Amino acid sequence: MELYHWDIQGAFCTSDVDTEIFMQPPTGYPLPDGQCLRLQKSLYCLRQSSVLFYENLERWMLEYCFEPIGPDGVMFRLDHGNECLIVSLYVDNGVCATTSEALYRQFLAN
Repeated sequence: MELYHWDIQGAFCTSDVDTEIFMQPPTGYPLPDGQCLRLQKSLYCLRQSSVLFYENLERWMLEYCFEPIGPDGVMFRLDHGNECLIVSLYVDNGVCATTSEALYRQFLAN
């Protein structure tokens, strides 16, 4: 089996927010007085960012026929014929064990 490690770039900035969240603009941002910004995507500083990211990631993993391993929901397995891909997630990092580099490359491409 081969092991791979990766970091998911911008992980917490890709999920749609599930509630209305407003914020003051950054210093120097031209916005008329009395107005604020409404977030459409999560940010690292939001409390729910990691939950939103994981919910999207889990939905994607299940959509691509991965099966959860264990009760904590941070490990997934994909069997493809005689090949196997096991993914473990921690915050915005991933570790993958696979019997096939081609299967791993296909996983990354999706």
